[in-house]
Amino acid sequence: MASIASLRGQACKSILILIVVLLIPMLLSACDGDPQAQQQATSQKSQLDSLIVHARNSGVPNAMLQPIVSQEQEISSTSKPFTIFDQPITDYYNNIAKRYQMLSIEVGSLETKVTQQFDYQAYLDIQDLEKALAERESQGFVEAKTFADQLAQDQSLLARAHYPKEYLQISYSARRSTEALQLMGPAYDNLQALQQVTQQLQASHLDTAALAQEEADDLALFRQANKPEDFEYLLDQTNAQLQQATVLSTQAIPYVGAYVGALKLQQFSADIDQAAKYELDVTTFRQRLQADQEALTGAKADEYSKILAQIDQDIASLQIPMIRAKANYILKQFKHEVQAWGKRHQYWDDYIGRAYPLDYEYDKQGIGSDLDDMVKSAQTMDDYQAAITLISNDLLHLKAMEQDSGDGTPWDHPHRTDLSLMKYYHLDGKNGGSVIVISLVEQTLRFYQNGRLVRSSLITTGQYDRPSPPGEWNVFLRQHPTEFKSSEPKGSAFWYPPTKIEYAMEYHDGGYFLHDSWWRADYGAGTNFPHYDSGGDETFAGNGSHGCVNMAPDDAKWLYNHTAYGTTVIIY
Repeated sequence: MASIASLRGQACKSILILIVVLLIPMLLSACDGDPQAQQQATSQKSQLDSLIVHARNSGVPNAMLQPIVSQEQEISSTSKPFTIFDQPITDYYNNIAKRYQMLSIEVGSLETKVTQQFDYQAYLDIQDLEKALAERESQGFVEAKTFADQLAQDQSLLARAHYPKEYLQISYSARRSTEALQLMGPAYDNLQALQQVTQQLQASHLDTAALAQEEADDLALFRQANKPEDFEYLLDQTNAQLQQATVLSTQAIPYVGAYVGALKLQQFSADIDQAAKYELDVTTFRQRLQADQEALTGAKADEYSKILAQIDQDIASLQIPMIRAKANYILKQFKHEVQAWGKRHQYWDDYIGRAYPLDYEYDKQGIGSDLDDMVKSAQTMDDYQAAITLISNDLLHLKAMEQDSGDGTPWDHPHRTDLSLMKYYHLDGKNGGSVIVISLVEQTLRFYQNGRLVRSSLITTGQYDRPSPPGEWNVFLRQHPTEFKSSEPKGSAFWYPPTKIEYAMEYHDGGYFLHDSWWRADYGAGTNFPHYDSGGDETFAGNGSHGCVNMAPDDAKWLYNHTAYGTTVIIY
């Protein structure tokens, strides 16, 4: 009996072993899930890797790609669930395939966005080069031809460029050429100053052979210079030569020191008078001027260098306070003009029974606050000069609005203010290109091609509390179609639900677009204020936009199809 039981036990063990052997392949097979789902996940990852490599090779910065790469690594590090059932594992592979696919779409969108941004920046850098070149050519610098050739080359490259790295190279080239042109002026001034000192020494029958040779060498370097480093080297060299020549001249010829000092004091006095006109307290600077005049009077030959250096220091100490005072002075004038004209020219709104100044876009809720911030944050001469230039341009646009408000020319005809502003920005004539001109007081848009009016549209711009910014801008983002989402929290007076937009062209950072507004029925004068909109019943309220330029769908479609990245937008 015992042997029979033992045989039966062995038989049971053998059966169990056989069952386990048979089940293991089945379990292993089940742990793999659907092979097609696994293959799809592998394929999507491979495609994502290829897109990332392509984006990186095309010039998308690694820092911008890193979040996507990190997400991919996170997905890759996940493990499939341990189960004997197919479906959870199949779902796992399907899920990571979708996540890889979404990241692939994100890479494509990022590459497109970066390409558009770098394209627009290259366009702006070439514009800066054009302006710098035009200034030097107007001053008669024959050496500017080198940069004209470089400009033509950059423009040609821009027309053929497709990838971010190509636009980056164009921007780099254009910026270097612009910097070199900016340094050309100071370098030339040094050459002229050195020449004047040499002539003074020659007139006194001193040996100037060495100085004359230095001048010839410097001039040769100036004519060959085509990079910022070339002009920086020349500036350093001529500054040292000029200092040495000035010391020599003031020691050898005392009256030269007195003459140079008198010229410097004359400049210092003129600067002080100018600063006083800008309402700067110049008491301290007048005291320094008097001290410099006394020191110069009767100075000995070996004292001129020290006195001239002190005068230079005093002149330099006035420059920042003077330009700061100038910036604040013209800002004050600008604000006064906005307030004074706005009080005299108002729009009476029957809908809510109140008056609005017609130039509210220029007031504190509009660009006025931007100008305040720019002046307050300025620190360097360049900062203040940039603020002064912007205030001057905004004042020009304000004056254009004032003039246009009394112009009886039909809205769909060319207006003198349009043409004047296009001329100011060198956008008129046969080479003017495409220009969108928007009159805030008329609520109209006029599209010009090479100085000729092509199409006009009635529009609606930003409401009183969300004005559209006046100025000269450029289209830097185009979307068709897209969806706008409110940046305001729900419950805010300016919140709106996600809204489908067919044609959108962004012209100012912060989400300022020209776009279709299918929900509007009325456009034109007064629609930027609260009003009845004929698209609804008598209680249906209309108002201006949140800062965008709203257009009828057909007008927006036409404009989108007839413009491109970089198209100029002038708003006044």
